[in-house]
Amino acid sequence: MPIYEFRCAQCGNVQEIIVSSSKASEDVEMKCEACEGEVLERLMSTVSYAMGNPKSGPQPSVSTKSCGENTCGTLNIPGPTR
Repeated sequence: MPIYEFRCAQCGNVQEIIVSSSKASEDVEMKCEACEGEVLERLMSTVSYAMGNPKSGPQPSVSTKSCGENTCGTLNIPGPTR
């Protein structure tokens, strides 16, 4: 079941909404649980993972850059190149 994170454009509250396959054809109520605002923006969720042995080989890294008023990140995962 996917869990999506949304931020309310009105008050900034961040909340999670779980969407199950049985609800796929039903309407999911998209309201802020704090202020009942109806304008929500979907957020890119963070993840946690482990990859390989940290003592050998290249490790994943994150590159950040300025994206207007925000900071954007790119996850660099080592692996074969073309």
